[in-house]
Amino acid sequence: MFLLKKSSLLIRLVIAFFLAISVINAQNCDTTIHSGEGTFYGGVAGSSAGNCGLPLAADDILHCALNTIDYNGSQACGACIKVEGTAGKSVVVKVVDRCPECKEGDVDLNGAAFALIDDPISGRIPITWKFVNCPLKSENQFIKINFKSGSTKYWTAIQIRNLTQAIESLEYKNSNGSWTAINRVLFNFFIEPSGINTPMTLRATSVLGEQLVFKNVAIDIENDFNTNRQFSNTCNEATLSNKLPKLGVQNLDISFLKGKIDIQTPFETYKLFDVSGNMLRAGTSTTTIAIEELPTGIYFLKIDAYKTIKFYKD
Repeated sequence: MFLLKKSSLLIRLVIAFFLAISVINAQNCDTTIHSGEGTFYGGVAGSSAGNCGLPLAADDILHCALNTIDYNGSQACGACIKVEGTAGKSVVVKVVDRCPECKEGDVDLNGAAFALIDDPISGRIPITWKFVNCPLKSENQFIKINFKSGSTKYWTAIQIRNLTQAIESLEYKNSNGSWTAINRVLFNFFIEPSGINTPMTLRATSVLGEQLVFKNVAIDIENDFNTNRQFSNTCNEATLSNKLPKLGVQNLDISFLKGKIDIQTPFETYKLFDVSGNMLRAGTSTTTIAIEELPTGIYFLKIDAYKTIKFYKD
């Protein structure tokens, strides 16, 4: 699967398959079961020393460091995963750090969190895990915006905190009224080297395609900006798992034009799903699928038996 940000873009699925891995791996409602080894370390409770730079309370043992591949350039920062050991015990932890030496699928848990699923004397155990929505305490139920020390309208670094879903992208509205994407760095800040005028309007997009707009956000390096907003939990995991087939790697020429999808490669059947896995329509061989009436968001197009395309309609 892959995400298209612009219309009128010709894509080849065989290339997009490799690009899509980074998107899928950090999806909170993705039902993909990851497997690897579970280890433990001292953790970073009571600090913001993790690679994600997220502050943790001194008693917050429910956190982990994720391997570099699944960390996905810091996109997994702030997301939560449910880790299960071989004894059937599980624990939900937040991704706040990166484990450079870990292999894909591995999770380095805070020691106390590890003890909730296995005896620490085991040291290294086989685990499975998946992304889940983060449980939030009532006092921290809304998304907060943090400005890194040194941020001004000439150089601006932004971190998004208190998430139920991982953030895929962050944009700001420029002087022309259009949206400009902000680059994300490995230590979990979105940085605009040329700066952003304050107060600003920001738009955050979750890995599930939900968008929130935050207005009148002023740069304040001393206090986080409380947005009083939060992503909804709209992903039906069971439905999504059952209805969305696995990706097949084949050449497939498709043009995503405004209001329609043009398919140049011959095929027999198609099905169109929304982000919750609900089938919106189905049909047989055609060259055009109308999508003009669909609202903005992420959709899944299944072509024949094993080809599924994830795209974004703006």
